[in-house]
Amino acid sequence: MLVELRVKNFGIIEDITWSPGEGLNVITGETGAGKSLVIDAVESLLSGRIGDEQIRHQTNEATLEGIFYLNPASRLKIAALLAENGQELEDDTLIIRLESKLAGRSVLRLNGSAISRSVLSRLCPYLIDIHGQSEHLSLLNKSFHLDMLDGYAHTTIQRTEFARLANELTSLQRQLSEQEKINREAVRQQEFLRFQADEIEAANLAEGEEESLLSKRQVMASTEKLKTLVHRSLEHLCSGQNGGALADLNQAMQSIRKIAEIDPALKNTADEVEDTYFILEESIRLVQSYNRGLDFNPSELEDIENRLALIHSLERKYGRDIPQILAFLAKTKTELDNIGHFAQNIDRLGGAITDLKSRLGDMASSLSALRKEAAQKLEKAVQTELSDLNMGQVIFKVNFQTQADENGLPVDGQILGFSSSGTDLVEFFVSTNPGEPLRPLNKIASTGEISRITLALKSAASRLDDIPVMIFDEIDIGVGGRSGDMLGRKLWKLSQGHQLISVSHLPQIAAYADHHFYVSKTEFNGRINSHIEHLNTEGHLAELSVMLSGNQTGEKSLENARELLKKASIFKETSPEQPELNIPLSGR
Repeated sequence: MLVELRVKNFGIIEDITWSPGEGLNVITGETGAGKSLVIDAVESLLSGRIGDEQIRHQTNEATLEGIFYLNPASRLKIAALLAENGQELEDDTLIIRLESKLAGRSVLRLNGSAISRSVLSRLCPYLIDIHGQSEHLSLLNKSFHLDMLDGYAHTTIQRTEFARLANELTSLQRQLSEQEKINREAVRQQEFLRFQADEIEAANLAEGEEESLLSKRQVMASTEKLKTLVHRSLEHLCSGQNGGALADLNQAMQSIRKIAEIDPALKNTADEVEDTYFILEESIRLVQSYNRGLDFNPSELEDIENRLALIHSLERKYGRDIPQILAFLAKTKTELDNIGHFAQNIDRLGGAITDLKSRLGDMASSLSALRKEAAQKLEKAVQTELSDLNMGQVIFKVNFQTQADENGLPVDGQILGFSSSGTDLVEFFVSTNPGEPLRPLNKIASTGEISRITLALKSAASRLDDIPVMIFDEIDIGVGGRSGDMLGRKLWKLSQGHQLISVSHLPQIAAYADHHFYVSKTEFNGRINSHIEHLNTEGHLAELSVMLSGNQTGEKSLENARELLKKASIFKETSPEQPELNIPLSGR
């Protein structure tokens, strides 16, 4: 509820602090005193804007501040909205403050922290519903019509479950889209990947192969030099004029052996020389074998060069050495395997989406049926309320539409577009005069008609609307006394579930006020200033008397005022049980 409104330098208001109470608050006063200016201040506060023309003449800055106490339903929604923007709601109190300077920037704060107009605009529907010449009129925003109907139809639980599954469907569709994108790219890459894998596999590489080939190539490239060195070494070892080193060693060995036969002291030496002879003999054999192996076929060198060229070509494409090339091959094979998995995942996701769409289609059909059944009851209830308000000629209808969408849900043989609330597009239509066609509620020109139709709607669905504060600005335009009394009754009954504020000129409405506020203006030093005061019992009676007979009041007009109050009091006392209050009780 609105606990307090502080207004400074706004229009003809210099400085007021207004504290509306629970139940029905009625604002009355003389013409031009600023009754609607109080409501304008609330509107400006909730819009986050004060026009330069609204700032009090000869001042440079206007300030508006509203203190709200939140009911549990509003608190949960507002806390969630603030959390999305990184702000925290510490308790059940919300303080909105707006400061605006001439030709300057406005400063908008919520509980002391800066807040943007866009965030504030999202909070407003959970704070105040203003009915009149106001951009905050929720019923002129058709997006709220379905919310009201679902509340009336008690389909909120079904709608919440539908929204949960719709979000799940959106997630699956996003996954499918991503998977299809990946798959399309993978398919484009598949042929190239297969070419790479085949090229590497055809090479039949082995680790260590390159090093071995490089060594062979180096040997083959030095064959002539190697043969010369081998020939020279063999000549020294076993050839030459005297048989080489091996023949010399054999002669030495024979001599030392003969010495050892005479003197055993050299036996070990003779054995060692003999061992050396046999070692040298084996070395000569190995060198001779190596020499025979130096007769390479020229084509073999060509094969080695070709093999190395292939390996180097693959290294330029796939890695700096054979181990890296083989690792690249393994990775490529994995990617090729995954392409097959992508297709499987696409089939799986497609099947899950089809099943979930079918389930959502059934839910949408059931939800729509419940809504249409409730819509008929709501139409009758609103029609009754309109008759009570002397607007029996007005026809009210709940209009249902759907939109075909090839990507939508299967619903009763059709493929329909959907949102998180289902497939229904709901809007309230009215015809205000006989013979006129039904038109959207927001196309009605008359403020009074809009306000009274809104009152009929709110009255019909008052138990379901958790907007804590409702303001009706001059709902009684063009209404006479008898209809005014019915309006007063409707407003008071509606105020039992909301804090209700009504700007009125009818005493029949003011008689039902739980709190009566009087707006007046005074002149001082050539400046007009607006004031608002809370009338006590005597003041309430006196103001009703003035409203009934003008400034010429007397005992007769006071008697008529007492009669109005008595009638209102009897109605309040004998009125059927009221809806559970959505606003906190005194003392909270």
